[in-house]
Amino acid sequence: MRSVAALCLVALALAGCGAAPQDSAKDFKGEERVVAGVVERIETAARDDEPAVVCTRLLSTKLLEALRKQGTNCRTGVKEAFRDANPLELTVDDVEIRGAHASTKVSYRSGSRDKTVTIELDREGAAWKIAGGFFGS
Repeated sequence: MRSVAALCLVALALAGCGAAPQDSAKDFKGEERVVAGVVERIETAARDDEPAVVCTRLLSTKLLEALRKQGTNCRTGVKEAFRDANPLELTVDDVEIRGAHASTKVSYRSGSRDKTVTIELDREGAAWKIAGGFFGS
C-alpha cells in the first residue's frame, strides 16, 4: 500500500503548472460544483506556486495528521510536487457525494496518454477537503 504522503502528492502532481486551466467546475451545480471547485483549486495553487494554500485550505485534517505522523512536511512536499509536475490541464468529469464524503473522477493528458485519477474529499464543517487520490485507468 502506498503511503498517505504518496497519495497526497499523486493528487497534487496532477495540478501541473501549464497555461491557465479551463474551469470544469462550472459544469456542475450545487454542492457538486463546490466539490469540483476544490479540485480545480489545486491546479490554480500549483500554477500560482502556493503550497501553503494547499496545506492550510485544501487538505483534510486526517490527511495532514497522517503526513505529520510520517514526518512529512506538507509545504515542502507540495512544493516538490509542484516543481516535479508536468504542465497539464485537468478536467473534473464526475462528482459523487455520499454524506460527508465525495469522490471525483478527474481526467488529464500526460504525454500522449489520456489518464484518469480519483480524488477523494471529506467535508469538514462547511468546507470540502482533499482526503486522498490514486491513479486509475
